[in-house]
Amino acid sequence: MAQNPLSPFNQSCWNCSTSLPQGTAADINISDLLTKDVVIILSIVCALASVIGSFGNSLVLLAVHSNENLRTIPDLFITSLAFSDLSVCALFMPMSIYYFVQSVSGETQDENANLARSFLGHTSMVASATNMFAVTVDRVIAIRFPFKYVVVMTTRHALIGIVIVWLISVAFGALYAPNLVPRMYIAFYSATLLFTIIIMYIYIFIIAKRQENIIQNIHPGTGTVAEKKVAKTIFTVVGIYALCWVPVLLLPAIVNPSTKPAQFRKCFPWVQTLLACNSAINPYIYCMRSKKYRTAFGKILRIERCIEHH
Repeated sequence: MAQNPLSPFNQSCWNCSTSLPQGTAADINISDLLTKDVVIILSIVCALASVIGSFGNSLVLLAVHSNENLRTIPDLFITSLAFSDLSVCALFMPMSIYYFVQSVSGETQDENANLARSFLGHTSMVASATNMFAVTVDRVIAIRFPFKYVVVMTTRHALIGIVIVWLISVAFGALYAPNLVPRMYIAFYSATLLFTIIIMYIYIFIIAKRQENIIQNIHPGTGTVAEKKVAKTIFTVVGIYALCWVPVLLLPAIVNPSTKPAQFRKCFPWVQTLLACNSAINPYIYCMRSKKYRTAFGKILRIERCIEHH
């Protein structure tokens, strides 16, 4: 039985709430969806993101491995996030390039390879989002309950949380790769994480600003620089996270895949690639703004002097 040429798209559609009817999908010529020019552009973007993301996330993991001062509770969550992002950049993106090239070359799609790509895509992307959620929860607890943080966020509790994150992610990958459950569940889960993270970062900003106001009242003229840095960091994190995730969540609502399958299939590879690029950006958002990580990176790359000047 011939394989539906569009099934890999359907399998790897992490956040699509609706699957296409089989008969409708089969009537669409895949060459009309992925032209050679589109494949070249998507492949270049994926290749650049793969190299940049693999480099950044590998630096994070090497820094944590070689520095004992990077073994705090937040660093455990950052390490888990870096590992999930590395799997996206080093494995999923090259597999996506291979799929894009196969789509226009006329070669027969390998069903097992597409299933593996789908499982890896679901697992790693859900792990990346859930780890980011865990990082945010850790920061909220640290800021809102600073005196209880040491008691609540122990190493044991953090490791249990990380294990739960990966169990959830693997479960999503095992269920959604072979299309065992509707896509609406992963769409709801991803959307819930997105809006919850945004709300928590807004809350972090409010608490940080309140604390800065208290410091300014006690010591007038201080705190302005720190407040601007907090605001800039939060704006960067929330802005880039939303930029990468909102398009893939809104696409099924804007272009109904059941009534407009061709238009949906043309748009999906672009939002899918944008979503994957978030994993390439994360290490530079979370770690490059941290002095201890920059110092560790400088030692690994043998550029300590350049790092110290910044």
